[in-house]
Amino acid sequence: MVADYETTSTAMTYCTYILATKYEVQQKLEEEVDELKERGINYDSITKLTYMDLFIREVLRMFPITTVGIIRRCNETTIVCGHTVDESSYNILLRMFYSL
Repeated sequence: MVADYETTSTAMTYCTYILATKYEVQQKLEEEVDELKERGINYDSITKLTYMDLFIREVLRMFPITTVGIIRRCNETTIVCGHTVDESSYNILLRMFYSL
């Protein structure tokens, strides 16, 4: 439950940041929502908010909120920073993405 809450709140924080710093994006989203109000709000009309969808996808592209695990296999025995890495051994690299 905490993981769901944290990722959602982090995504909303990034969306709020972009809306606060990019007035033209805020205006375009406001226009799209105003058009929706005029047509009537229901589930089908909300799913057709194309600019809103693009906005959220772009925010998540710019500020990913998850860790990425990458598995690498060593092709030949080598030494990295004084540590021997054997051939065919696997290493898991975790990268955290918080770029704000």
